[in-house]
Amino acid sequence: MPGPSPNSVKTSALKSKILHVAQTSVYQVKVQPPISVLTFLNARNFNYYADGENVELMCSAASLPGVNLFTHEATNDFAGMSEKMAYRKDFGNTLDLTFMVNNRYDVIELFDGWVDFIAGQNVNNIGYENAAVSYRMNYPNSYRSPIHVTKFEKSATAERRRANDSYQLRYTFIDAFPISIAPTQVSYEASDVLKYNISMSYTRYVRERKFA
Repeated sequence: MPGPSPNSVKTSALKSKILHVAQTSVYQVKVQPPISVLTFLNARNFNYYADGENVELMCSAASLPGVNLFTHEATNDFAGMSEKMAYRKDFGNTLDLTFMVNNRYDVIELFDGWVDFIAGQNVNNIGYENAAVSYRMNYPNSYRSPIHVTKFEKSATAERRRANDSYQLRYTFIDAFPISIAPTQVSYEASDVLKYNISMSYTRYVRERKFA
């Protein structure tokens, strides 16, 4: 049986079908630590409600999650054939975020402070210059909170909203917290914007497509 024949497509139809493509540079990240972490940061003179929004606007890159299915291979059901059957959805492991650092170092204060709270350090780091100092980790329910990443488009005009043709993708990462902060290189070479790279752990994520 022959395959389907190609169809002619008018230019106007082509533009309406394939030229409204999503752009990588339009998104928003919402990172709000739990109240126990905010109290700890406030004692260190970092007020999330005054400075956190500016930190989030400095997020220069984020990774939308992929998805995998764990499968089991059945090889004996039919002669000469093997089948894969899904048995679990894999939500991935980490959310990677890159921030530009302002001259107040707010993003460093936010995430380094969050990690210090997880590690059980005291507010003023008293005694932590001692090589023999010990620490006690805090409980997970005190330092995990949801993180939101919203992907949207500049073309979310009122006309397109009325036509139900403007969407957002909203990702909610459940029980997230920072697990890795990459080393940050400084040098006397030509100056560039200081970048801060963080990996956040989460248990799973929920994706929603909504009208803008």
